[in-house]
Amino acid sequence: MTSYGNAGGIQNLATTPIGVPGMLPDLPQWLMDPLGPLHIQPRYLPRALPWLLRFARETTERRVRHNAKALNALNRNSVPDSVTLARWAGIEHLIQISGQLYMFRSRADYERDRLGKELRDATGQPYEVIGNNAIRDLEPDLAPIYELALHVPGDGFCRDPYKLTTSLAEATIREGAEFLRAEVTGFERSNGAISAVKTDRGRRGVSAIVVAAGVWSKPLVRLLGHKVPLESQRGYHVTISHPGPTARHTCLLQDRKLAITPMAMGLRIAGTVEFAGLNAPPNAKRVEALLRLIREVIPGVNTDEYSEWMGHRPALPDSLPVIGRSPVVPNTFFAFGHGFFGLIGAATTGQIIADLVTGGTPSIDLTPYRIDRF
Repeated sequence: MTSYGNAGGIQNLATTPIGVPGMLPDLPQWLMDPLGPLHIQPRYLPRALPWLLRFARETTERRVRHNAKALNALNRNSVPDSVTLARWAGIEHLIQISGQLYMFRSRADYERDRLGKELRDATGQPYEVIGNNAIRDLEPDLAPIYELALHVPGDGFCRDPYKLTTSLAEATIREGAEFLRAEVTGFERSNGAISAVKTDRGRRGVSAIVVAAGVWSKPLVRLLGHKVPLESQRGYHVTISHPGPTARHTCLLQDRKLAITPMAMGLRIAGTVEFAGLNAPPNAKRVEALLRLIREVIPGVNTDEYSEWMGHRPALPDSLPVIGRSPVVPNTFFAFGHGFFGLIGAATTGQIIADLVTGGTPSIDLTPYRIDRF
């Protein structure tokens, strides 16, 4: 599951959509580069093409500004909301707010990102631009190949995302929740609302339902009468058990679209996007690429012992999740499609859904995240 394998980022400054102006001309180069951030399995291209065309329409400056505003509204309190939730479960120690670094190979690369700077500045989140010497002070084991970085002191990471998830589950059980592992096969309705969920382990009567099944939400919402362009962006990670030289902060490599995070179980390198669907086996070449890149970024890193993983990011073309009440089934709520921003937006999204289900007022306007926006 993605909560096991993500990059661990906890950040208030998470406002830039995945698709941005000027990205499309770079796609052929990325596809040809074995170390590139994007891969599309040829046989899957016909199925991915409709999603990719929708994605292309979201890369205009007008759409990017709209989507960035919505991302900022959702994510701007990621750190305090995540810390509050972790504290409730007694696992605050898993959240480390030590700052993040957005790494640029050259000042020219940074200055070309004019829109990105405007979007970051519009959030009001504090950050500073630092040069090579300051980078070296913060990350002495990194190769001196990054001329400039954005240092965001208020952001950080989770030291063990899987432990965070399982601990939250255990805390909810202590509070009276019940967990049932079952496959949903359908829904029963009464007076237009969902009265029961049908599963391979029997029928369960309900007063309300929340669909929060990641990329597997797509067939569930179809049963409820909704159609969404939800696609799996397969992501990979490598976690090096005993790296020796390592990173001290989450380092976001802007040229490679990768994150490096020092976790409790080792140094994790996570990222890349692969379109291959839900059933294709993991691509060993993506893991090899991550190992080659970490050796370039951290000279002398020991990659003898490592674990590898592939998971499915639930991605929508505008980089925004679906959050809110169904417009056609009144006791049904949605919380899926966060893509790269899953852990970042998780705590805030959970609070929003809790407010909706209990009749409260959400903390933000949910119009940009409505399920029928497509």
